[in-house]
Amino acid sequence: MVRRFVFVREVEELVAKGQNEMELPEGTRFSSEAADLIKERGIRITFTSGPAPDSGKPRESEEELNESEGTDTAYARGTKEQQSLIAVVSAGQAITDPVGNAAARSPYFLIFDGQGELIEVLENPHRETGGGAGPLVAELMAERGVSTVVAGAFGTNIKASLEEKGVNYLEFSGQVGEAVKLVLGGR
Repeated sequence: MVRRFVFVREVEELVAKGQNEMELPEGTRFSSEAADLIKERGIRITFTSGPAPDSGKPRESEEELNESEGTDTAYARGTKEQQSLIAVVSAGQAITDPVGNAAARSPYFLIFDGQGELIEVLENPHRETGGGAGPLVAELMAERGVSTVVAGAFGTNIKASLEEKGVNYLEFSGQVGEAVKLVLGGR
C-alpha cells in the first residue's frame, strides 16, 4: 500500500483557502507540524477506506479526494468514534527504546495505530510542568484519541485522570515495540 503523507505546507494552504476539512486515504501519515496545525485549527479529517483512484499514487487534488466512497470520519480534537490508538511513554523516539518510567514526565509519547504502526512521535509538552502534569497528560491523550497509554509507572493523579477520560493504562518494562505487541495481543 502506498502511503500518503501530509506536511504542514498542505495544511497551511487549506487554512489560507478558508477550508476546515480534509479527505484523505486510510493510512495517511502526518508530520508533527501538520498534526499540530490540524489540532490547533480544529480541522476535520475524513479517512476513505478505498485505494487512491490513480492506482497507488498519493492523491493530490480535491477532485480526486471527492471520488472516494465509504468514509470513516475522525476529528483532530479527538475522534467521533474512539480509535484504537496506543501511546507508549519513552525517553527516545524509536520503537527499540525502553518504555519510560514516569508516565507524565517522560520526554516523548510514541503513538501507534491499531495495527501497531508508529504514526507519530509527540514531544511531551507537560514534562517540565511544576505540578499537575498527570491530568494534563491524560487530557492530551484523550484529545489525541488514544485508547491505551503504556508506561513503566503511573502516579495516582494520572491514573485517576486517565480513568475519568476512559483511557486505559498499562505498566510495562521493556522496549516500546514489545509494549505495543503486548497491547495488541491482548485485544
